[in-house]
Amino acid sequence: MNDLRRDINEVFAKQQGQLGDVAGAGNRMLRAATAGRRINRQLWPSVAGVALVLVAAAAIGVSIVVRGLHPRNVVTNHRSPTPIATPAPTPMSQLLQVPSSTPVILFRDPVNNQQLDGVTWDGSARGRVGTNPDVAMGFTQNPAGTLYGWTGYIRDRAGRLVASPTVNTKGFSGTWADDGRHYCSMVSKSALPPAGGEPATLQLTVVGKAPKNVAQVGRMADQASSGVAACSIERDRAVVADYASSGNTVQFWVVQLSTGRILWTRPSGDIRTSRDGQYIAEIIYNQSTGKSTTTIYGPTGTVLGHAAGRIEAFSWDGSLAVQMADYNGPVSVIRWRDGTVVWTGPSDGGYIDAMPEPEGQRIAV
Repeated sequence: MNDLRRDINEVFAKQQGQLGDVAGAGNRMLRAATAGRRINRQLWPSVAGVALVLVAAAAIGVSIVVRGLHPRNVVTNHRSPTPIATPAPTPMSQLLQVPSSTPVILFRDPVNNQQLDGVTWDGSARGRVGTNPDVAMGFTQNPAGTLYGWTGYIRDRAGRLVASPTVNTKGFSGTWADDGRHYCSMVSKSALPPAGGEPATLQLTVVGKAPKNVAQVGRMADQASSGVAACSIERDRAVVADYASSGNTVQFWVVQLSTGRILWTRPSGDIRTSRDGQYIAEIIYNQSTGKSTTTIYGPTGTVLGHAAGRIEAFSWDGSLAVQMADYNGPVSVIRWRDGTVVWTGPSDGGYIDAMPEPEGQRIAV
């Protein structure tokens, strides 16, 4: 999983500066980075600079906002045969002027990949957050975008170093908790686990403090790994998954953070979780029909519903889900309990990632 994460982020970092016309950029980058492999959630910071679609679960009239996060100068058609040059794009220059606690979506500037930019969830403010050479390698923000981290560091939006976690892999090895001040991670005895694997341990860390062991769960191996799919302080639970070398889930466990108790577990082919681990979408691919179906499990492991295609993400409150008919099909946002479609993406569009608005009902796709 770490190799996959590194491969994807390196390709995205290389291609982001070569986007040119943003039309179809998401699909071009997705094909180049994954080559048919499962999408990793850490891709979001690399592609959020292309476009942002916010879908809100309004009772009457779905609110959809499409905003180019880095506008370019547009040259209209001229009757004159004289060629007109398009000015070269420049990095975002105005500062993001919002309180440090305001939730934002962070993204690398499309022109300068060492510059971090941000936009508020309502789109009312956007601007430059700061410049840091480390950002070019990637980053993972906490839910509110007040902190972000990568290999061996966690910083706030002012660029101040707030923690230096000990790591033995490239990238941010944890999964941010929903409170934005904790993160969950998996460790094992060996930096390079043996071929037969070895037990893994779930840890919970308060930013800037030493990790706390929660439970021994899952296994690490040279061609397989264990990771955290969800980490929730609010719900006192984490979802831990063992992954095969292909990236698909082999088994997952729902663990109580305060006690280390296994609440429930299940072997699985592929899962997506809500941010708090309350809802787990199990995706099953039918080889004979070439179609996928999704079963959604609730907090205790009971089946709550089914959906055609693939459920890829949930909104913060769990009421909305991002749905795809297939790996390469168009994206929709649905109310998964009754199947109501609240938004449908372009027919030739693909899916890269999604992010739920903290404490809200909007989801960025």
